[in-house]
Amino acid sequence: MAAVQVGDGVWRIPTAPADLVNSFLLEGDDGTLVLVDAGTRSAPKALLAALAGLGRQPGDVTHLLLTHAHNDHAGGARAVVDATGGAVAAHEREAVYLREGRMPAVDPSTFGGRLMARLPGRLKGFAPVGVDTEFTDGDVLPVADGVRVVHTPGHTPGHCSFLHPSSGVLVTGDAVFNVRGLRYSLKNSCTDVRTSRTSAARLGELDFAVAGFTHGPHVSSGAQAAVRAFLAGRPS
Repeated sequence: MAAVQVGDGVWRIPTAPADLVNSFLLEGDDGTLVLVDAGTRSAPKALLAALAGLGRQPGDVTHLLLTHAHNDHAGGARAVVDATGGAVAAHEREAVYLREGRMPAVDPSTFGGRLMARLPGRLKGFAPVGVDTEFTDGDVLPVADGVRVVHTPGHTPGHCSFLHPSSGVLVTGDAVFNVRGLRYSLKNSCTDVRTSRTSAARLGELDFAVAGFTHGPHVSSGAQAAVRAFLAGRPS
């Protein structure tokens, strides 16, 4: 699947049919590349093919930023690092899960949480990956001309969205989906459902021109108004 340009120096890379899972590629003025999320275990093949389609090499990817430690975001992380040699960065509350290759516990008040608690560990994990840099809320990462960290916990304890001010692109991670319209992440996959809803409201305070979603196509026309309307409970 080919990369789709969503902003100046920013591409969305679908790694599953119908845009159900996406990673994002950010290019700095110096030509280096930053990958946001690595998809499932099978995603690296699509990611490397997309790089080649842009005329780039795996070694051009200097950093991998991870929104959180779920296997549809970090499942391909180890293979991406092996292929690119890029450094991994994640929120300080998510790093332990990535290093151990396990997903955070799911809210036990949900059916999914109770079901996940019964599954064998091998079905809930992914290949462990080292974390070279731990960040916190509000940090501006010195990659791709600056990437701002927006901590949006609840989906997982260290879940983060990323704002790329130079392009005006917001990557929501799993704070907000765009699958059959804007919606919150599934309750059955959240560590704390209530917190995931309240923290997502932070996205409405940001200024951006394009909203990029890990799940679903990006929105480039009226994106900020649409996201704010959704978060406020109004139709866009």
